[in-house]
Amino acid sequence: MAELPGELVTEILDRLPVESLLRCRSVSKRWRDIIDGPAFVRSHFARSSESTANLTLFFRHSSSLYCIDLTSLLRHGGVAEMNYPFMFYGDRIRVLGSCNGLFCICNADDDVVVWNPATRKHKFLPYSAVEVRRFSAFSVCVYGLGYDESRDDHVLLRLAQLVTEPIQSEVSIYSLKDNAWRRLKDMPYSLVDPRKMGVFVCGHLHWIMTREVGSDSAILLVAFDFRIEDFKVVDLPDGIDNKLDVDLSVLGGCLCLSINGNHMGVDVWIMKEYGLKDSWIKLFSIPQSEVARTLDFVRPLAYAKNGRQVLVRQDSKNLILYDLETKGIERVDINGMPNSFEAEICLRTLVSVDDYGGYTKKKQQEAEEIKNRNKR
Repeated sequence: MAELPGELVTEILDRLPVESLLRCRSVSKRWRDIIDGPAFVRSHFARSSESTANLTLFFRHSSSLYCIDLTSLLRHGGVAEMNYPFMFYGDRIRVLGSCNGLFCICNADDDVVVWNPATRKHKFLPYSAVEVRRFSAFSVCVYGLGYDESRDDHVLLRLAQLVTEPIQSEVSIYSLKDNAWRRLKDMPYSLVDPRKMGVFVCGHLHWIMTREVGSDSAILLVAFDFRIEDFKVVDLPDGIDNKLDVDLSVLGGCLCLSINGNHMGVDVWIMKEYGLKDSWIKLFSIPQSEVARTLDFVRPLAYAKNGRQVLVRQDSKNLILYDLETKGIERVDINGMPNSFEAEICLRTLVSVDDYGGYTKKKQQEAEEIKNRNKR
């Protein structure tokens, strides 16, 4: 293997899962330089993004985290409990988001950590006080983890808001590259559900919001654009009733809506081309009559079986597979699952919490030197 050309070695390594690559780093300094190189991290990430074989499903229950890769799940395998970075596991944790293989969680003391579960590397964020909490105990706070492509920077957005009229908000952003928080201008919208974190799609974080505090206000799909660091409204499909329960997720790289029709069933929509209202299509519907329990909540998680089926979280107790061709529903039973859970999909990548492939001038020169050395 050592006599193979550098480009061929890179091509072979690029097809391996993260777990194998971490072991391959110990083979030689040459292999370690290839695997740690920013160009390889980008290439491996791009290849991983195209395959459902590199997806991990995380379940959170109170202070416990469990995981299983999507392939094992479909074979009815069992979950494994994860050791996450916090020292004490007794406190309830919250999942703040996932993006490009990075997972963000916090504990009851508001300690926040960005973590790559595949490489087991993590980074604690510096503390940043929420100012609006000084003025009222009636405040809510949500987060969203995303990626700013213009700066090659993973960022955490925090929205804090007083539950009062008029709307009083506080918007802060953390840069993983700078390891610092900074304050942005306030947001003129009200969060509909303070328990739901932002959904990252196509360079934007998304929430369901209203222009006024109150249940009678028209719901809006609001996106934070990292390029301009500001909020904007994204068009919803026509005919969305303000009194319906609407949830957001991401499915196959597309923004996804789950709309509960007053206990009659759930419609699932996806935006095939981001930003175009006409690209909204109804992907499937699950009538209430098709499931045993009252259908209060549905969140699509991932495509399975080459896109023929969709893995769906039903309420907080069940996983089901919806077949897009036959419209059939199959319950997924997993060994070791908690009785109730939140579920989050995360891609297994080499993306680092400290140095995630940013092309500074020095790093670009180092990458070019390695590439030329491999060719020789």
